[in-house]
Amino acid sequence: MVAGWELIFSVFPGVILFLFGIENFSKEILAVARGRFAAILGELTTNRYKGLLLGAGITALVQSSAATTVIAINLVNTGTISFTQSLGIIIGSNIGTTIVSQLVAYQLTSFGPVFIIAGFLIGIIGGRYKFLGKPIFYFGLVFFGLYLVSRGIEPFKGDPLVLSILGGIAFLPLAILVGFLVTTAFQSSAVTSGLVVILAQEGMITMPEAVPFLLGANIGSTTTGLFASRGLDLFARRAALAHTFFNVGGVLMILPLLTPFVSTIAWIGGTEAQQVANAHLIFNVVTSAIFILAVHPFGRFVTRALPGEEEEILFRTASLPSRLPDDVNQVIPLIEEEVTHLYEITDQAFDAAIAVFSAKSPQRAYHKAGKLELLNDYIDEEIEKATFTISKKALTERQAKKTVLLVRISNELERLADLSRDLAKVGRNAHRTGHAFPKGQVESIWGIYRIFDANMQALAATFPQSTPETIRSLRARDIELQRALNLEYSLYLKRIAALNESGDSRYLEILSILEAANGKIRDIRKLTEEYSALHEMMPDAP
Repeated sequence: MVAGWELIFSVFPGVILFLFGIENFSKEILAVARGRFAAILGELTTNRYKGLLLGAGITALVQSSAATTVIAINLVNTGTISFTQSLGIIIGSNIGTTIVSQLVAYQLTSFGPVFIIAGFLIGIIGGRYKFLGKPIFYFGLVFFGLYLVSRGIEPFKGDPLVLSILGGIAFLPLAILVGFLVTTAFQSSAVTSGLVVILAQEGMITMPEAVPFLLGANIGSTTTGLFASRGLDLFARRAALAHTFFNVGGVLMILPLLTPFVSTIAWIGGTEAQQVANAHLIFNVVTSAIFILAVHPFGRFVTRALPGEEEEILFRTASLPSRLPDDVNQVIPLIEEEVTHLYEITDQAFDAAIAVFSAKSPQRAYHKAGKLELLNDYIDEEIEKATFTISKKALTERQAKKTVLLVRISNELERLADLSRDLAKVGRNAHRTGHAFPKGQVESIWGIYRIFDANMQALAATFPQSTPETIRSLRARDIELQRALNLEYSLYLKRIAALNESGDSRYLEILSILEAANGKIRDIRKLTEEYSALHEMMPDAP
């Protein structure tokens, strides 16, 4: 019993230091990157193999497959990358996570104090490189923690009680379960793999006994992503599920081949610890290769396993390329097409916002509305960048006027989408507090919204031109909408007078938002009339 307590107190401090080090090392690396990881992951995942290498590289750098996976899931949720793009990153993260076991197997943990001292000194006197001090310090702490674990275990490597316990849990199903539970508890497969390599290093378990623990660790590493994806959109939840299917599927594939696999690792040779590390590496490389080759059918399988009707919203321009043509007369039509796309996104944002009031899942509808509003902001910024780029060139007076009007229309559409966000918030808050709007009020809101939506669609359908028929219909609906709003205001005041109380100000807030949105449509219509007049003029000479 005393030996057991001695083992706990000699090993646990090392494990705690390791966990503290790896958590803070990941945070510091991400802080140094200052958000660049998101941009890199979005830009360099154009095909599955780049995604695989990127996922492996990022995980090797931050020493956490959980961090890489959660980043990928959140990028899917924000529309920076697609669900399909995320698969390469997720699969590659399993390769990157094997670096810890390799470093431990080759006894590089003894260099931990060197990195701790170096990081401390760089943090104090590093000058322009001072920002590297903390990441290096925590990197050293990771290996110093494992070094303490190794030294703490060493006195017990011949203890019959400890060996009998390890021998008892090395039974295949139990070892997989233990690996899963340890990884889930510590939210880090690196803890499990590092400890298993150390046990092999001290001669307390053999390579064949170690492999099931590693398999369990692979399954356990999926729990972080599953927890992180709760409440996110459908495609983010699919990315988390893909990580689970990939890791569980890899384990199921290797189980029937476990005996020849273990024999192959033994044939490759090396110390017991090196064999364990090699088993970890080769297993993850092989399963990653299989899944990356079958990434498209795998993606379809995940989609069938988690069906849904949500549309994937990606932060992409519809017409503006990353590199604009040199000819201004070629760029302006591209910007016009992007403004038309912005109309559509704004209309979709309002559709999602109004759906919050009557949707079966108000939170999902609210999330969609918010995401579309952010996409609206993104496209508006891209339009501004494009117009800024061409404004540096020599423009004719007509080209300059068109450029200014395009930016103004884009900006007004961005402000209009802000109102969709405000509308969605009112609906979301009503459901959150358990005081949903009465059916009659919801029907009235929808009735007013249909008039507003007809104006939005009419503007989008004719842009960049604006015909007299369109203008007349817009003005007629504008008057109709204002009358409907005035009627609702009047009915609201009568209800308050009849009840002799303050009434529900939330309904007034909705009416005010719709009135402000209609005012924005009016402003956009006037700008579109100006632009249409310019558009109908003779084109500029090339």
